[in-house]
Amino acid sequence: MDKMDFQEKLWGGIFGIIAIVAAIGEAVAGGLSVSSVFGAIKDVSGTLIVVVLLVTFVKQLPRKPKNIVEKLEKRVEDWGMANAPLIFKAQEYVAAKDSLYTQGYVLLQNPRDYVKLANINKEDMMWSEYAKYGNNRKTGKFLDMPAYMDMTRQDFSVLIVMEQSHFKNMDGIDEIVDDIKNAVEKKFDGRCGVSRSGKSLKLVVNYRKVETEQDIDFFVDTIDYILSLVKVIA
Repeated sequence: MDKMDFQEKLWGGIFGIIAIVAAIGEAVAGGLSVSSVFGAIKDVSGTLIVVVLLVTFVKQLPRKPKNIVEKLEKRVEDWGMANAPLIFKAQEYVAAKDSLYTQGYVLLQNPRDYVKLANINKEDMMWSEYAKYGNNRKTGKFLDMPAYMDMTRQDFSVLIVMEQSHFKNMDGIDEIVDDIKNAVEKKFDGRCGVSRSGKSLKLVVNYRKVETEQDIDFFVDTIDYILSLVKVIA
């Protein structure tokens, strides 16, 4: 919607409200009678259409959702739970010195454990064993992220890690990581920057700051797509 169209609807609605108030005031000031009441109704009903259009227009204006940080957190947490027990929200996360990453998800070291854990729930003691961050033979870090608040305040990046023992011992893993990088770039048409972190088995994915629910959808879609590629090669 262009600026002129916006101004027309806005001022039309404002003057419509003024006209309604004036019509009612005129009827009262002139003394209430059957004819004055019906005259006021006629004046108001004609002008009310403009006001209804204004209300409809205002409701359609894009709004920044309230509690965008909470919405982002919930969507990512729901995504993590939907993909457990392949991945787990990291417990006892340890941030490296000066690192932008403060939380993350870990991935099974051995994909064969997935069947064994199929019916696990968050209350099981085994869940904590697999979700523990660092020095864990059962899982290895997969996704490192900044704090949700930081993701809504400024542009940010996440780190995708494929250094689990299962992948390290896989033939052609270097080429596979490059293939994942290229697939993400093509899938999302360059809307997020993807780069290889040196010669390591890590990818850095860059995003614009999260401001709307559409931004949340995009973020979750990208990390879910990356995980789907990992599932295929696991």
